[in-house]
Amino acid sequence: MKSAFTRKSITRALAVVLAGAALGDASAAGPESAALDKIVVSATKTPHTLGDVPVAAEVITREELEKRNVQTLQEALEQQPGLTVESNSSGWGDKGKVSIHGMDQRHTLVLVDGQRVLGGHQDGIDLQQISIGMVERIEILKGPASALYGSDAMGGVINIITRPASEKPGFSGTLTMGSRNTSIGEVSASGGSEKVRTRINYTYRESDGVDKEVDIYEEHILQGTVSLDLSDRFDIDLKPYYSFHDMQQQERRQERVGFNALARWRPDDVSSWTFRGSVFDYSQWTRVRTTDYGLRDYEMEAGYSRALGDTHLVTAGYQLWSQERDDEGKNMQIDQVLHSFYVQDEIDLSPVVLVLGGRIDMHDDWGEEFNPRAAIKYSATDDLTLRASVGTAFKAPSLLKLYGDWMMGPYMVYANPDLEPETSIGYQAGAQYRVSDGVSASVSLFRNEIENLIATRIVKMGPPPWDMYWENVDEAVTQGVEVNLASRVNGNISARLGYTYLDTENKLTGRELTYRPDHKLTAGIDVRIPDADARLHFETSYTGERWEDDDNTVLLDDYWIFSASAAREIGEHAEVFVKVDNVFDKSDVEDEYDIDGREFFAGVRMSL
Repeated sequence: MKSAFTRKSITRALAVVLAGAALGDASAAGPESAALDKIVVSATKTPHTLGDVPVAAEVITREELEKRNVQTLQEALEQQPGLTVESNSSGWGDKGKVSIHGMDQRHTLVLVDGQRVLGGHQDGIDLQQISIGMVERIEILKGPASALYGSDAMGGVINIITRPASEKPGFSGTLTMGSRNTSIGEVSASGGSEKVRTRINYTYRESDGVDKEVDIYEEHILQGTVSLDLSDRFDIDLKPYYSFHDMQQQERRQERVGFNALARWRPDDVSSWTFRGSVFDYSQWTRVRTTDYGLRDYEMEAGYSRALGDTHLVTAGYQLWSQERDDEGKNMQIDQVLHSFYVQDEIDLSPVVLVLGGRIDMHDDWGEEFNPRAAIKYSATDDLTLRASVGTAFKAPSLLKLYGDWMMGPYMVYANPDLEPETSIGYQAGAQYRVSDGVSASVSLFRNEIENLIATRIVKMGPPPWDMYWENVDEAVTQGVEVNLASRVNGNISARLGYTYLDTENKLTGRELTYRPDHKLTAGIDVRIPDADARLHFETSYTGERWEDDDNTVLLDDYWIFSASAAREIGEHAEVFVKVDNVFDKSDVEDEYDIDGREFFAGVRMSL
């Protein structure tokens, strides 16, 4: 078998990804070939197709999102096995958070073009701050990924790759109206020259939410890309970002401002340098002003990849991450700095590929964290691929938990500068099999062992205020199995099915973790009707029983959700679509506030 890391293949792969090439239309291929041709970079920080990537990864493409008429990023992730998405996470303006393999939401690292994004209650990231119209693809890594990405990547990584700039003049727009007085407007424009390409995207969204008295909001999101081709081997992408979220009745506002600069230099056909510098600023303020605060992240990263002969592809890099918190409500200004170094070797011993790597993160207060990872891919036959991996990961204590003393309701919350990072070790093993030209299947096992989880200890003596302390006390295990099936019945009908079984345990109490469903099933069918220039999409999800309390005395009911949509082309440049979410009017789901009856949407999409 020909080596995966020859000079010719490295050059081709680098050219495809670094030039920002589109994924293309794989509609004529079977589901397995369409999936295996998807480009993924996040798994190893080097370009691969899904078919040859040595570390398990998943990709959702822009084409797939359009087939489903997806309106938000949280909706885009709801059908992915192993992921649990809260569509409306709290009254603090969070419109969606995601957890992976039963881990906490704060253990999912969310990136946009490799940049950390900020903004969300209790260390989780609010997904709706990212406009779906700017998404080119979503790369998903499940399991510990701190060997490449450092803090927060205990459950996994979700990296949103935005649409590339274009020299071709273009314009597109979408207008959607629906239930709960929801309106979504989006416009995108591109154009430039061979050397300077641009794209800009603006999204406006407003809704009354479930309860108009408290949920009504509006938001604005502005994103763009300017690409500069300075030579055949050197290019730069500049990516500004701005969003504003206003919850009118609560008088709660959130503002995010970001800038991400990426440079790529290919000195020869077997090596490449990548440089990234970014800043992301998040601020939120309320009518009472006691909860006002701002966060700011600065990042600098330099990475180098080189093929050594036909066997090794070595990647190494350095990252600086600085974070500041300016908390007016708590009268504090605090910061922390991490220096990180990582190295990885992809070793091609076809039909076996090994990945060995590790990263060290250094902090002034809690010291150093070293996280290794090892993975193996074995191409047993042309149709059967086996993968396995093991790695460790961590999440650094937040600035507030390390340094901030403050009042929260009836509690006086005390900082703990002696907190240690939360840590985990994760195992994964799986098989991917092409059953036939139109059918593919995969199964994977996972296990995460988590230690030093940060929890609160409350001391109630006398009248309030009572004392609350942060401590590294909890331990937990999450484990389970995932199964995926994909089938193309013919050129016009395709289907998929995903199932996740999840088993969790708090090691100190022996109880299961709260709000983790033991069974999760998702399924979808796409139907294209060529004679009518139309397409249909149907999907369903099942969420199993889960415990509401730590003592496992209150068990929440399982439930099904069904959705359907239809779209029809109008001429060459436009289509209209209708969508019905929650067809059978499910409501009163205790841990999913946003599931509150049937919703209708209709819209028009155009492109020139």
